[in-house]
Amino acid sequence: MTKGTETSAKVVMINPNSTEYITRQLAQASAETPGWGLEVEVITSHGGPQAISSDQDVVDAAFPMIERLREHPADAYVVGCFSDPGLAQARQELDAPVFGIAESSIRVARDISPAIGIIAGMQGAIPRHTVYWDKLGALDDIVGEIACGRGVLDLESEDAYQDVLAAGARLREVGAEVLVLGCAGMTKMADRLSGDLGVPVVEPCRAALQRAAEALARASDSPTT
Repeated sequence: MTKGTETSAKVVMINPNSTEYITRQLAQASAETPGWGLEVEVITSHGGPQAISSDQDVVDAAFPMIERLREHPADAYVVGCFSDPGLAQARQELDAPVFGIAESSIRVARDISPAIGIIAGMQGAIPRHTVYWDKLGALDDIVGEIACGRGVLDLESEDAYQDVLAAGARLREVGAEVLVLGCAGMTKMADRLSGDLGVPVVEPCRAALQRAAEALARASDSPTT
């Protein structure tokens, strides 16, 4: 990020499920962002589902997530799940900008290349994602989405990394020039995967924090009336 986009502001990133392991993954990803001048607090939605794997989980996650965010005033918020649960509702109800990691990833990836490949966790998530990409006007930029066959709570092992790597390699074969990690549980794989496949890899938490920092910097630079 250029000097002109640096800012100093508080961002609260929430894990919309109730599993602390995922919260720790999000915290690690946020700690590895460049010097964007953000104070990032990562919290857990204790009333959320254990994992967000189905359409019903997405619905169930929204209300407790927003209630939890109300308890943590911030300059911006990040929804730390690739399904972006409750994003539209949170934007209506909270008094600060809200960024979803899926939407942010697509925006950042499009700035790199119009040939995006997405590594999903489970196959069942892909139809839900496809509807979302269409809503974002991004379908024409996505050359493919392939599941690694791992749920959000099953991405810790070396075997899991190899499954993600295999999905990424298949996406490269069909023309992807930039890859997006389609699950918050994959956060720590980004740099290794980029090195192994020789292609940029967008890590969703970093993408959302980047967009938050840029938006807050623009707001701070805007003249007040």
